[in-house]
Formats: sequence, C-alpha cells, structure tokens
Amino acid sequence: MPSLLVKLPDGDGREIKVVKTKTSIGRSSRNDVCINDPFASRLHAEVRYDGSSYFLTDLGSANGTFCNGGKVVGTIAFNIGDVIQIGETRITLIADPVTTPSNELMLSDLNLHAEAELTIASSKHSSGIFSVLEEVTNSSKGNVLGQTIISQPKEKERKKDHLLAVVSKVGVTLLLDASLDDTLKRIMELVFEALPVERGFLFLSSQWTPNRDSKRRMRAKPNELVCKVARNAMKDLTGEEIKISRSISEKVINEGTSVLTSDAAHDPRFQEMQSVVISQMRSIMAVPLAIGEEVIGMIYVDNPYATNRFNQDDLLVLTTMASVAAIKIENACLIEERIEKKRMEEELKVASEIQLRLQPLSPPRLPGYDMIGISFPCREIGGDYYDFIKRKNGRTLLALGDVSGKGMGAALMMSSLHAALHAQAQTPLKTAQIVTEINNYIFESSPENKFLTLFCAELDPITNQLFYSNAGHNPPILVSNDGSYRLLESGGLPIGIVDSITYEENYLVMQPGDVLVIYSDGITDSVNEIDEEFGEQRLIEVVRRYRARTASQLRDRVDEAITQFIGQCLPVDDTTIMIIKHY
Repeated sequence: MPSLLVKLPDGDGREIKVVKTKTSIGRSSRNDVCINDPFASRLHAEVRYDGSSYFLTDLGSANGTFCNGGKVVGTIAFNIGDVIQIGETRITLIADPVTTPSNELMLSDLNLHAEAELTIASSKHSSGIFSVLEEVTNSSKGNVLGQTIISQPKEKERKKDHLLAVVSKVGVTLLLDASLDDTLKRIMELVFEALPVERGFLFLSSQWTPNRDSKRRMRAKPNELVCKVARNAMKDLTGEEIKISRSISEKVINEGTSVLTSDAAHDPRFQEMQSVVISQMRSIMAVPLAIGEEVIGMIYVDNPYATNRFNQDDLLVLTTMASVAAIKIENACLIEERIEKKRMEEELKVASEIQLRLQPLSPPRLPGYDMIGISFPCREIGGDYYDFIKRKNGRTLLALGDVSGKGMGAALMMSSLHAALHAQAQTPLKTAQIVTEINNYIFESSPENKFLTLFCAELDPITNQLFYSNAGHNPPILVSNDGSYRLLESGGLPIGIVDSITYEENYLVMQPGDVLVIYSDGITDSVNEIDEEFGEQRLIEVVRRYRARTASQLRDRVDEAITQFIGQCLPVDDTTIMIIKHY
C-alpha cells in the first residue's frame, strides 16, 4: 500500500499509509493528514483511491493546491512520485519498499550458568495444571541435579510417568490450531483414549466469554451449562437426551472441586439422587474446567460396569487433562473472537469505501455559483448523505439526507436513498414529487423504526430559481448580502414514517451575494465540555459574519467555530455541510 511522505515547513517529516478510499489533508484535526502550515486551509485537499488509481482533489482551498508545480483545478490523476505542494508543505506519494527475506541470525549474550528449577511454584489462584504438576514433581522430592535416586517404588514411578505422558500428549495435540468445536471434540477423544470411559460429556457455560483484560470473576451456574460434546465409546450422542446427576454437576460447578465415586448407586452421597439410581451408573467422575478462579464448564464421564471402576489415579489424569484443556479452550475462543472481529472490521472497511464512493468527487462548476460539500462520519460508516446531481433539463439537484441511527443499518439505508435519488433525478418530476416517490419507496422497503430526513432542491443556473422541499430536515439557512436570513422549512414529515403523503414545494430566487447553507444535525448537536450544544443560532452567526467569503472559506470558518466550541469533546454524530453561494 503506497504512503504519503509529508515534509513540514519546520523540517519534520512523517510517512502516512494510504489505507482509506478518501484521505483528507488540511489544518483541521478532522483530517487524516493534519498539517500545521499557515498557508493551508482547514479542509484543503483530498486523495482518493478508486480501487486501481489515485486522484487528487482541491477542496476549494484559499491558497491553492499544486501538484508537480502546476495548480490543481478540480480533480486530477495522482501517481507514484507526484509531489503535492501546500504552502511550504511537500507531500509525495511513494510506493511500498520491496523487502527481501533475510537469513541473518541475531544472537544475544545469555547467562548459561543459571541452574534449572526442579519444581514449578504455583500461586494461590494458579491454574489446576500447576497444582497437579507440582504434586507429581514433589513425588521425587530430594532429587538434586546430577544425582541418582537410589530407590523409588516402581508403581509410583509408573504412575508419574503415565501422568506426564498424558500431559505431554494433551499439550502436543492441543498445540495445533483448530476451531473451538474441533478443539472440544479432540479433548474428549483424548479422554476416551486415556481412561476406561463409557460415556463422556463436555459442558461450557452459555454466559462465559473470554476476556483477559477484565478483572471480573464469574462462576458458571448448572442451569447455564450447554453440552458441547456428547459421546460414548462407539459414537457421538448427537440428538439424544442427556441425563446426568444434577447434584454432581452442582458440586463441581458451585464448589469448583472434582468428584469421584467408584460405585454411585451405593455411594451415600448420591443414594437419594434419582438420576444416579435410574441411570444405574457404577462409576462417575466430574471435574471443573477452570481458568484460575473462573469456572467455565466441566467434563463429566461415567460407566455402568463393575469392572474398570474409576480410581484416584484416573481422577488425577482427568483433572490434569481438564486443566490443560481449559487453557486451550480459552485460547480457541479468543482466536475465534479475534477472527470474527477482523472479519467485521474488513466488512466495515469495505462498506466505508463503498459509501465514500457514493459521495460526489467534486462539486459541479456552474456559472455564477461557488459550491462546496463535505461529510465526516463519526464512526467507520455514517448515515449522512449529500449529493449534486445534474438533471437532463440542465438544472442541478441538491440533496442532503440524515438517516436515523448509526452504523451498518444507517449506511444501507443511505445507499438506498442514493440509488433512489439518482433514479428519480432522471425523470421529469418536480422536486416535491421526487421527495414523495422516495418516501413511498423507503416506507415500503425499510423497517418500521427506520426513517430519514431529507432536504431536496433543484437549482436553475440560468434563472437562479431554487425549487425545494424539506422532509423533516434541519431547515437550511439562506443568508442575503445584507446579512438578513431566512430558514427553508416548507415540505413535510421525515421520509419513511407515513405512506402516501404529498410533500409541499416552495421556491425562491437566488440573488447575488446570497449564501445557502444546508447541513446535518451533527453540526448543531455538537456539544462542549459542559454539555452545551453548538446550536442553530451559533451557526447562523458564523454564516452571517463570513458571508462575503468563498464557499470553501466559509466552510473552514464553520469547521473552526465548531472545533473551538467542542474543545476536547468527540463528535456525537456525522457532520455534513453543503454551501452554495451566488455571486
């Protein structure tokens, strides 16, 4: 991905990756490339990428944008090696450097005299695997590096070797990357390989989600357990009814302890439990799946046979496997969450790129008029929409809409509005009729709780007539040359609320010096540190004070006023503005 190499007037330089469809440049902090150059406008220029080529657009800057020594008018092609000059700032589009793999080996000095530790110390809240390994290690207490143990019972040595072999096999097997479902199935396969199990179940809490940064501790509840794996020695038990002892599951989950009974039917702890008696289970083991103090589920195994009853060694093996498995389960969940997050980020990026391409590349150049438009979403994708659409009758349709809500839903609705407006603009319908047709379309194709506001106008550059209809939008401000102003309110309800309504149309004649400002409520709803809104009146005063400036200079003054007003506060909504000045 190419980068913009920025050389500032003070000599400082930085490299900025061009990763977005639109990269804005200027003095305002809203820009992707913020340059502290006195000759730069607040919103000076932008670089766009259409998927194959780059383009440079001057946003009506006061002192101009220059590329390779020539002044930029409108939009031009922008290629690798081209240099943008904004005041004393130089910005060069550079390609990614070609990297080659290196076989160089870097070695650090290591202290090789440290003695190996023979035991693993576990903290009070350590995972169960450390406790088990410590127990195994302590069975050979007294062994010193370089010495040979003279005598140790063969049976104890065999058990220790078996347990370490199980830990090794589980660890190596679970090192492989796999989905959460595959990980859970593999865990139970290892349980059946290591133990004389007839039935086995793995449960996870439906309320648990991995969060390494959270200090909150939770314990699963028995009624929140969801069976993720159910099988017997021959096959999976998919779709079959699962019956296990509630008393055992409650003990494991509520107390975080392992349970072993070699003869459940005659165990005094469970004789009153019908689930145990009815199922005629002889031998049962259940161990928690725990990460520190956090119990996330359990492994439950049983068999009905008098032979091969579970014993303490089997419980130690199952507890060890559960301790390793719990860590792997958490990691598998975190990986899946990371993959899902990345997928969502990619989808948002694509949606943002599509949305930016729906915005006009540059305003039309009409004789006697100076126009500008810009939009800043407060999230990756926004619900604001603005457009300049040339009609077959030679007039230009001006539109600014604001969809209720934010995020993907608002963006999809905005795309529908864009398509509908461009289709209706090619018909001979008047402005109010276009708004009426769009209302019917949005009402039929959108959810009941979704609506949008829309200001739609048609400008005739020959007669200077402006026909408009306002569908519940913030009334645009028309400031005259003498400083007087009026609000354009005629129209009707927001789009998508009521079906089959007729919108009103009004008109005016633009006089030399008139300035029309169409905006979204993200501008007037901007709040400062004391939760005070910028408001309509402040916007009117800014427009009146700078009405003699060009459209782009007036846009910069509005942006400056909002930035100073909100201070360190973040935008609360998408901000969009269109300025049409007649001279």
